[in-house]
Amino acid sequence: MRGVFSGRSLGRRIIGTGCAVVCVGCAAAAFWEWAGQTGSDIPPFSIGPVAASVEVDASAAASSANQEHPLLLADDGIAPFHEDALPGVTATPEPGRAWHAVEEREINGGEAVDNFFVKDSTGSGTDLAWELTQEPAAQLRGDGSVEVLIYHTHTSEAYSEAYTGFYYDDMTLRTQNQDMNVVAAGEALKRSLEAYGIGVVHDTTVCDAIYNGSYSRSWDVIQNNLAAHPGIQITIDVHRDSMTTESGVKYKPTVAVDGRKAAQVMMIAGCNADGSWEDFPNWEENLRLMLRIQQKMQELYPGLARPLNFSDSRYNMNATPGSILLEIGTEVNTVSEAEYAAKLFGQSLAEVFLG
Repeated sequence: MRGVFSGRSLGRRIIGTGCAVVCVGCAAAAFWEWAGQTGSDIPPFSIGPVAASVEVDASAAASSANQEHPLLLADDGIAPFHEDALPGVTATPEPGRAWHAVEEREINGGEAVDNFFVKDSTGSGTDLAWELTQEPAAQLRGDGSVEVLIYHTHTSEAYSEAYTGFYYDDMTLRTQNQDMNVVAAGEALKRSLEAYGIGVVHDTTVCDAIYNGSYSRSWDVIQNNLAAHPGIQITIDVHRDSMTTESGVKYKPTVAVDGRKAAQVMMIAGCNADGSWEDFPNWEENLRLMLRIQQKMQELYPGLARPLNFSDSRYNMNATPGSILLEIGTEVNTVSEAEYAAKLFGQSLAEVFLG
């Protein structure tokens, strides 16, 4: 199932790169000055290097209101994306414009559970195989009624328009253009679920105009929608990730499905094993749901899902017993790859209940 890049012509990719490939390097100082003014809710993996020999597991969901320190995990199975010819890679950077490489990788690793993998950093001793056998509280009927909410805590997280094998250091990581950020992926997910008769609300409220307080604002988005649509069973907070080595290489988690590239996706399941959060007693329900989705994704689209991230985190997953935090690709995945991945994720979710 390893395929080649789809769709757009090489000329468009080359032209689109200069205006759409998104900024880390030369704007970093200005960003951190801005960040210091806006508060502490800053994405730890969006800017700044990590050790070249480690994978950033991205449990911070590209930003973290609940976790202060990045989680660095040793390389445990990351394999290069095997392609002899990657269209667009032959493009050359503009003279005098600083750039670094982009590396496509299919990210693996973790603990085997059934046909898939989980990265368990909780130390909780949770029996994941047993949890997989338990029926999740959330259920979908597919009768047209509103059962799913899609929203975005970090609404302006951006994707690239094209892939050329490099990125410019003056790329920006955020955009209000909802055709180029995670909202586009959310729309693709919505359409995918609706094709199964599942009613969906996609709330595109911008929660990160200022990063500080993003999760508080998205909490309000959740509660407003639950009040308006009491039949909602599953809430999905769609993000995109970011992974950069200390040498400046950005990772592009990618897999080929039916001859077309998709961004890899990763779900984050929170844990409250020690009872630290009194308002998160039913965290196992979210885990059970995500384990089943992970299993179905691997069955239908092998390699689409990165290992499920089971971590000591909350990220508003205490709102419902069907809460999912979903990372789709990184800022150097194209918006087309993110939309395709969202479509496939939606099909997998629907097939868990309606297949």
